[in-house]
Amino acid sequence: MPDLLEPQWLVPLFIATVLAGVALLARVAGWSSLARSFPARGVPEGQSLRFVTGSLGAPAFPIRYKNCLRLVRNGDGLYVSLMFPFKFASPALFVPWGEVALCTVEQAFSTQVVVFQLRGQWSAIKLPGAPGQWAREAYQAYSETKITPEATAA
Repeated sequence: MPDLLEPQWLVPLFIATVLAGVALLARVAGWSSLARSFPARGVPEGQSLRFVTGSLGAPAFPIRYKNCLRLVRNGDGLYVSLMFPFKFASPALFVPWGEVALCTVEQAFSTQVVVFQLRGQWSAIKLPGAPGQWAREAYQAYSETKITPEATAA
């Protein structure tokens, strides 16, 4: 029987441990739940940001993704994906703006954090600083187009 501490087993054991950890974090953050509700069908056209920091998860226990998110915004929604090697168990998301239940701004020390709470989801997307404001601008532009003259007169 091979001994797992022999050198030839250390690299595969390390890789398996990292992948298991990444999968567990994705589950805790709610990424897998969001991916079922908002699967991306490829990278959409739109303005893109790379190496973005953000977090996903419950307000009390968010999972922070530092400098490893890619965002694409357009008139239809927000695309969020992780960079390789963190993509394991975290498929890309495309959240239509119509599925955003609430978009708020929180103050975290000296940084403003934009929080997207999604309809029917317990996991929220939080984007601090300039990327958060960048995504919020697209959401606000979408929201303004959905306001009709009849709704403002009421």
